[in-house]
Amino acid sequence: MNGPGRGVRGWEWLGALGGGLALGWSFVDYGAWWIPWVAVVPWIAIAETGPARRAFRLGWFGGAAGIACAFVWLIHAFQVFGGFALPTALALFVPPVAWMGLQVGVFMGLLSWLGPLPLGLAAPLTFSVVEFLFPTLFPWRIAHTQYRLVPLLQSGEVAGPYVLGFVIVWCNAGLVRFLRAREFAPLAAALGALVVLALAGGARVHHVEALREAAPAIRVGIVQGNIGVERKGDRAYFRRNLDEYRRLSWELADDAALLVWPETVAQRPLRVDERLPAPEDHPFVDTPRPLIFGGLAIAEGIGGRRLYNSAFLTEPGGPIIGRYDKRVLVPFGEYLPFASRFPWLRRMSPATGHFTSGDASTILTTGEVRVGPLICYEDVIPDPARQAVGRGANLLVNLTNDAWYGASAEPLQHQALALWRAVEVRRDFIRVTNTGLTAAIAATGAVVTELPTFVAEARSVEVRLLEQPTFYAARGDAFAWSLVACWLAVAWRRWLGA
Repeated sequence: MNGPGRGVRGWEWLGALGGGLALGWSFVDYGAWWIPWVAVVPWIAIAETGPARRAFRLGWFGGAAGIACAFVWLIHAFQVFGGFALPTALALFVPPVAWMGLQVGVFMGLLSWLGPLPLGLAAPLTFSVVEFLFPTLFPWRIAHTQYRLVPLLQSGEVAGPYVLGFVIVWCNAGLVRFLRAREFAPLAAALGALVVLALAGGARVHHVEALREAAPAIRVGIVQGNIGVERKGDRAYFRRNLDEYRRLSWELADDAALLVWPETVAQRPLRVDERLPAPEDHPFVDTPRPLIFGGLAIAEGIGGRRLYNSAFLTEPGGPIIGRYDKRVLVPFGEYLPFASRFPWLRRMSPATGHFTSGDASTILTTGEVRVGPLICYEDVIPDPARQAVGRGANLLVNLTNDAWYGASAEPLQHQALALWRAVEVRRDFIRVTNTGLTAAIAATGAVVTELPTFVAEARSVEVRLLEQPTFYAARGDAFAWSLVACWLAVAWRRWLGA
């Protein structure tokens, strides 16, 4: 056990801080994929040698530092998306950082209390359980840092990101045991699991690519208009913004069977019961191909006016043949928490929207293409994609506007989280954004095509229409729940033996 000396405590604080900043940086620079394989070492070492309370405090400190590093763009988002002044935005930044940093504190405190397990399994088991159960604003997982290492992603079709995350932390735990006690078995077991994951993943990539080659193909035109936040929200530019999207769409009309525009390109609300809007309201009445576009839908009823963030499917000639209303709304952007109870909150955030959430998973169908639409945040959580595939989707399409976050790490973080949906349900995945990153992602998780940020560009990409089921699409987080059961069993034995 560590003594009470100040030197030891000082190194513990530095270790907790260093681990947090290193892991946080790996969510900013995805070329630093190797960092998570060692960044958790100081956290595990501290937890294994200190009282649970101290481990919890140090973990909270290190975790908050890492979260602040990774998600500093939230300050800008609160200003632009929510309309808050800088002092208010800074104040609003503190609670999510403190809350998400708490996840690491819980991990280290529980690991310290639980004690060791054979082969160093206590750390990966505890980390995975806390990562899965801890409620957080952004569902960031340590496995998301590896999104460019495609073979390592393939276990996602069975367990989401949790197998890879387990192995990453296991390697950290094995390294701790080797450095501290020259025990090689935990590190050898963890490295063996990594080798199996890489080899099996590589074989699975080849198999899925063969399935893709045999599947029907379609060319999709992805359009990124690069309309800035101020211009996008200025009514004087509404028609000119649409003119830019129409111009880009015509450029690739001959090489696409389906066109896709990003979130809320059409700023003039369309009535939910309107099949053929008037030409002055329709964003692209003479579209040369079926078009999916993001816009606003409005419903009038006994309960008053309801506004939706929607994805519309329109055919040449203008008829709207399908609509999906976003179901997972973003707080402080699309709605203001507690504003119905405390109306004065709206004076602090006049730019926050008043959207109503949709109530159904809807498939947009044109020809043989059955699109599972996802809007903005909905592609970073697994359930909307799983539900769309359950309803028959053979292609996933996400409409997003990440212009709110400026030239930050957020667009890359968004994509790193989102591409796991392609692997989990084995569907090709199109992400169309206003300012980037617009991309086509294969069912293997490989980024096939990517448009640069802050550039107006349109491109035709080939996607494949897959129908194969996956364990994850059918059973969701069964693997993660099995880890929870294992941890509870170990904790029960620890409790009885205390």
